[in-house]
Amino acid sequence: MKTTHPFRYLGGSLLIAALFSIAFIKPDSFDAADAPLPALAAVDNVVKDEMARQDLVGIVVGVVQNGNITHVKAYGHLDEERTKAMTTATVMRWASISKMVTSVAAFKAIEMGKLALNDKATKYVSYWSTDGNKKDITLSQLLSHRSGIVHYGKDEDEIKICNYNQSAYNAHNDFNAEQSVKVFKNCDLAFTPGSKYRYTTFGFNLAGAIVEEATNKPYETFVKENISNKAGMPSMTGYSSDPGGIGKDCNTFLNKDTEGDVEWKLPGGGWASNITDMTNFLKGMCNGIYLSNMSALWQPVAGNGSYCYGVTKETSGGKTHISHGGAHDDVRTYLGYFPNDKTGVCVMINNGDWADAERVGKLIENALGYSWNINNLPKDYCGSDNSCGQNMVGVWRNTGKASEVLIRRGFKTDEFHKEWETLLAAGFYPDDIETWVDGTVRKWDGIFKKTTKRSAMIRNYSTDDFHNKWVELTNQGLRLIDVETYLDGTVRKWAGTFIESTEGYALYREMSSDDMHNKYVEMNNKNMKLIDIETYFSGTVQKWAAVWKGSGTVLLNRDYKENDFVNLRNEREKLGYKLTDVETYVDGTIRKWAAIWEKSDGNEHFRYDKKMCDWINTYHNIYKPDGYELIDLEKY
Repeated sequence: MKTTHPFRYLGGSLLIAALFSIAFIKPDSFDAADAPLPALAAVDNVVKDEMARQDLVGIVVGVVQNGNITHVKAYGHLDEERTKAMTTATVMRWASISKMVTSVAAFKAIEMGKLALNDKATKYVSYWSTDGNKKDITLSQLLSHRSGIVHYGKDEDEIKICNYNQSAYNAHNDFNAEQSVKVFKNCDLAFTPGSKYRYTTFGFNLAGAIVEEATNKPYETFVKENISNKAGMPSMTGYSSDPGGIGKDCNTFLNKDTEGDVEWKLPGGGWASNITDMTNFLKGMCNGIYLSNMSALWQPVAGNGSYCYGVTKETSGGKTHISHGGAHDDVRTYLGYFPNDKTGVCVMINNGDWADAERVGKLIENALGYSWNINNLPKDYCGSDNSCGQNMVGVWRNTGKASEVLIRRGFKTDEFHKEWETLLAAGFYPDDIETWVDGTVRKWDGIFKKTTKRSAMIRNYSTDDFHNKWVELTNQGLRLIDVETYLDGTVRKWAGTFIESTEGYALYREMSSDDMHNKYVEMNNKNMKLIDIETYFSGTVQKWAAVWKGSGTVLLNRDYKENDFVNLRNEREKLGYKLTDVETYVDGTIRKWAAIWEKSDGNEHFRYDKKMCDWINTYHNIYKPDGYELIDLEKY
């Protein structure tokens, strides 16, 4: 058995990053800027933090201040393997920010005397239906979402009332407004035009057709002449190939996702460009170059709340703020600005449902001196199927530090290394790691927490090499806080996480169950605090590894059956003892449980035998707003 004695910190130096199996300290930089484009350090800080808190893979950001572009930058990657860097040349879908484009185009046609806000669609669009109330729909109602036209076939209560016909659109690289309208032309209205607000992409497709017919120019030609060419946006296109993005499954594992072709809904959600040109569009909005009266877009619409004509109007710090967001399966977008200050932000993210581009944008606006009240808790997402996912165990304690905890799951070995580097750059360290095998592929999970201290993680070390590296890192002022062991083929390997500390500590491994008990008693008598246990089998013999760090006595219980363990946990809680580390393992055919308890005043939640999505939606995301910090996470 390899043992060491606790000892005190004597001094050391910073580690240098090496291969994944060697300790890492926070990298010097987050990404390489695309010089000579302008960049702001304050924006970098927000993006780094939000990429960590929202588990974002790739993001591009543009900033305009006082009418001038001050930041254009790409962060992260196009793929979940982190092999293809996101760049400022990457063309991404704008999604529903396209509605802002169509609204600007419509008001430009109004200024040119080609049409009026209250004109009916049938005045210009001969192929629009005149059945029932459809003949009464006006441009004003279309741009303000009061037409009654269904949004992807659903009414205002999200009840499907129409099987719209996307196959009616067969044009390619040549937008056809009539085919776009035929997709939903035969759908019933959700309500009488003008009577309610109901957001609808299809309504903007009809608005685009009105612009085309009223100006006697193809819709996309009118947009290019009056918007993209005027702002200098050569990459803006209605015919971008789907770049694809990143989704999540019910285990929170990242996976590829795509939206598919969107030409058929160009006026409502199909425009695309790189971030440089989206920022040019934003600059044009800030400087009012598209219309003689830009404020016509945000004139109030009765009954609509904050939504006006293709834009949302809000107030922050007494200042008017104009914005629109967008969402496709593989992208989230945001564009917002303060017209009086000529200052704004645009964001595109290649992630799905959980990504919040508006949150990123408004936090950047706060970094520029504004005052949005934004919740920046970590975003944990698994979809809505609570019956789906792996079985999970979780321990939470009310420490007020829920905002400082990130969960990462299901990463391959190299991918976990890259994610770790990204999180280190954002100021998070690996507090707890777990490894498991999916078929023949080793996967890694981790809990990461906020710190200003140096940290390290080592993996794939043999028994002797792990000991040597442990000594080396200890001499450099780092302390082991989590130890993991696993078989790589027939070879036992070790992994661990470290944090900067001067506390005395010890690591013992390859202990029998009796040895573990004796060592626990010995170290308790020395007032050494047990913080982590790991059990494994060498053949049929159960072995233990354990880490002690700092001072304090704890309770240790092992080899409990599930029901007995749950009863024990409830008894311990009544006496003021809270869980700090839980281990579950199979002994023969019987699942067993072990745990460490410490005396604590903080309230605790313990959940076991929950599917991952249920674990996220029903428990973790409910506990976070109340300040419950995730202490331990296990799959089984």
